[in-house]
Amino acid sequence: MNRYDLVLLGLILEKERSGYDIITEVRKRELDRWANLSTSTIYNRLATLEKHGNIKGSSKRDSNRPERVVFSITDSGRETLRKEILKHLTGFNDDPRTLGFAFLYGADNKELIRSLEVHERRLVQEIETLEKMIAEEPRPTLYAEGPFLNCMSRDHILVELKYVRAAIGILRDPVRNKKLDGYFYINFGNRDFENFNQK
Repeated sequence: MNRYDLVLLGLILEKERSGYDIITEVRKRELDRWANLSTSTIYNRLATLEKHGNIKGSSKRDSNRPERVVFSITDSGRETLRKEILKHLTGFNDDPRTLGFAFLYGADNKELIRSLEVHERRLVQEIETLEKMIAEEPRPTLYAEGPFLNCMSRDHILVELKYVRAAIGILRDPVRNKKLDGYFYINFGNRDFENFNQK
């Protein structure tokens, strides 16, 4: 099971949907930002979920429209979804970006700074987009500060932005930058670094 299936099962539990309906809903809710769901991935995962008995497809025709397969969730799919929600809600998902920061010494300093600056600009744009969505959401929402998921996304991005800027600062500082010559050396302070080198 993965985040793709979590999104698909969640949407089908909400309402029976065809593959096309799911694609439309994923784009409308911008879920592809979180799960990187392409059209081919959606159809492949739907076939796999049906094969494993998590969903059931049935042919339906609406007035003059062509026949389409609409999926409903099974009891097995509900149980799978329940487990995945709990796992994703409270599980520790190691962010692959951590590895990029851990091995900073393996790339050219100028290239690293350029890449992080581009990422910094993207994060700022994303924050602005989310702020606009938060401001436009009718009040009151269930969460006092605004739409819960948009607020949570914005706050996560603000934290990431803070650390991207901190990494750029370290890379630009010739003294601190010289100490980045091994795995996770970005963790070390002056005293820790000196003690590590004396071992």
